[in-house]
Amino acid sequence: MNTGHSIPDSIQPPHAGEVFPGQSGFTLIELMLSLAIGATVVAATLNIFTVTKSHAEKHFTTIRQQQDMRVGLEVFEQEVRLATAESIQTADPDRILFQANLSALRTNTTGALLPGQFVIIVQDGSGWGAGKTIVICSATNCESHRLARTGQRNQLTLVEPLESSFSAGAAVEVRNRVLYYAKRDENETVQLMRMVDGGASVLIGRLQNVRFSYWDEMGRRTDTMPNVKRVGLEIQSNQPQGTMRRDVPLQS
Repeated sequence: MNTGHSIPDSIQPPHAGEVFPGQSGFTLIELMLSLAIGATVVAATLNIFTVTKSHAEKHFTTIRQQQDMRVGLEVFEQEVRLATAESIQTADPDRILFQANLSALRTNTTGALLPGQFVIIVQDGSGWGAGKTIVICSATNCESHRLARTGQRNQLTLVEPLESSFSAGAAVEVRNRVLYYAKRDENETVQLMRMVDGGASVLIGRLQNVRFSYWDEMGRRTDTMPNVKRVGLEIQSNQPQGTMRRDVPLQS
């Protein structure tokens, strides 16, 4: 007599690959494949994000560089337009030094000036900075002086005394010392520097080359400063549209 008991179908051992007996679901292999596919999708998404971010950063850098170049050239043009051939002190391929009244600080004397005076009486000299260079001009002559202290409402104090006489109404104005020059750093990157009255700053950075040129009234290159009528500036970078140029006429 066989006393063994048969196992009902409902509680048979699970077939190979089944997660739960008698129920449909993911097998271990399917689960592993799903995880692998998910990891691949995440990796691909991160790669796309990284590439997109890199391209966006390069595009932003290009736009910013071109904007810096345009703004820098506009500053250069505005200031060089205030110069005259007589005010240029240095005119080299990598630098230009000139004097100009950048802030339009002008006034007139209200009384006669005599040789030996340190204090001159003017209509309004308030805010004129100590150490600034000023020029006093009559119809026949001019003198250049530095201010010993900040200008006051009706007077300016000089470091050195006057050498000549000036009648009332003589013109007085500030003359800033303006220097533009190319500076190459340790990475061989060129910067266009701007210095006004001794304070230097980077006007345009990350350049490959900076070059100044000088032209006479006939449109010919010249090395003679009194003959300069127009100043050219060319800057180059490694960005698209990386070469820009300005030609600036001087005051006559």
